[in-house]
Formats: sequence, structure tokens, C-alpha cells
Amino acid sequence: MSLWCDLLGAEVRHVAAGGVTTRIAELGSGPPVVLMHGRGGHLETFARTLPALAGAGRRAIAFDLLGHGLTGRPGHGRYEVDRLAEHAGAVLDALGLDRADLVGQSLGGWTAALLALRSPGRVRRLALIEPAGLQPEAERLSDATVRAAYERGGRAYAEPTPEAVRERLAGLLADPDTVDPELVGVRTALYRPAEAREVHRRVRAADNDAWLLTPRLLATLAVPVLFVRGEHGHTPPAVVASAAAAVPGARTVTVPGARQWPQYERPDAVNDALIEFLSKENP
Repeated sequence: MSLWCDLLGAEVRHVAAGGVTTRIAELGSGPPVVLMHGRGGHLETFARTLPALAGAGRRAIAFDLLGHGLTGRPGHGRYEVDRLAEHAGAVLDALGLDRADLVGQSLGGWTAALLALRSPGRVRRLALIEPAGLQPEAERLSDATVRAAYERGGRAYAEPTPEAVRERLAGLLADPDTVDPELVGVRTALYRPAEAREVHRRVRAADNDAWLLTPRLLATLAVPVLFVRGEHGHTPPAVVASAAAAVPGARTVTVPGARQWPQYERPDAVNDALIEFLSKENP
């Protein structure tokens, strides 16, 4: 598969969302589903997801989170997850979406969950793919594997060579040999501007403990929730299980042979799970 072959037919444009120029990619028509990528990512994260959702009769939209990709970088420089959720709500406003399904991966999952908690009337269903926010940062980084992946990510931001970026992406996958060279090229180009690297440093340094997705907080979600985890994902299975158990009626799908990017490594399995979940009768 090739990144932009996967995205053939998608409309890519910029919208003003809360005063921030925001890049979006859109494919298909029908009930809207909005996808949010992870920390340090960009909308190409969902190159293998958008076409499947569009093919299932959905208006599938992905956007670059605040400060990420080709979205604007506000001068105040605040990138806590609550600010990302505020910007995500502004994106829905800019697109004229009173209500939509949300799909979020990693930091995008955390962002989507906060938006659903703050504005439940705007969210129909919520799918969380390897969501961040289920553990405090110190606890998460106490795992040697997670810490190593975190440090690889830091090197990619500090010196965005194709080699460093490829190593960063490989750390997200159970099979590191499946990194798409085209994706490496896109991410390397997006990381090169000094302003982009500064944003990533600020995102990594943000203190988000006030907005952790604790079981108590998750229990207040008023929308159907699907958790999607990679079999080899960095979040301990017990942590995901505890989060899912806190949400009334939540389901969990474990994707074999995948790590942090199951939607990229095993797109058919994840797409099938998303389509089945999002196609349920309106709650």
C-alpha cells in the first residue's frame, strides 16, 4: 500500500477552527465520523482507515491536532490535552457538525474522550484506539519498553532525519519492517521546521495529570464506547480492562499482531471493528 494511493479521492483543505488554521482530509458522504491522531502525529495516521469508513457510507474526516502536521501553532504555546479538546470542538464547529462519531488514537483518543465528556450531546459514539491518558506519565514511563519508545520519539523530534523518524515509526509497530517509506518522508518533512519541533517539545512537556481518564471519570461517559488495543500495545492489558469496565456497556477489541498503531498494521481488522461499532442503531 502507498500512503497517497490509499488517500486517492480525499479532499484536503484548511479550515479556520477557533482562529487556528487547521488541515483536514475528508472522504465519502453520509453520517460524519471524525478521526484524531496521536502525539507527534498527523492525519496521514488514518490513511488506511478513511477509505474503509467512506466505503461503508460515512463522511470520514481526519484533521491535524492543534500545532501538529500543517495545523497552526498558536503563539501562547499551550498544548495540554484540554486545549487540544477545545480545538477539536472548534473543528466540529468549523465543519458544521452538531453531532458526530469520534475515533481517536493515543493522544487523539484522550482528546476525543475529553470532548465527549465535556459535550456529550455532540458525540454519538466514541472509539478509542490505544488511548493515552489511562495512566500518569511517570507510571507509564516506568515500563522499560515504553521508555525506550519515548526516547526514540524524542530523537526524531530533535533531529528529524529519515533514519530517526523511521526508528520512531518502527517503535509503534509489532513488525518494524512494515514501515511505509512514503510515510517516513511525509513525517520527516513535517518535523523539519523548527516551530514544529518546538511544538512537539511542548506537547511532551505538558502536565496532563489533571485530565487523566480515571475509571471514575470514564464512568460518567454518556455515549457508547469501543476500546481497540494492539496485542502488543504499550498500555498494560489490565489498565485497558479496568478502563473499559468502568464505562457502562463498553466493548474491547484486541487486534492480534499489532502494537500502538493497529489501524495501520492490521487495517482490515480495525476497520471491520469500527464499521460494526459505528453502524449500530443511533443510541
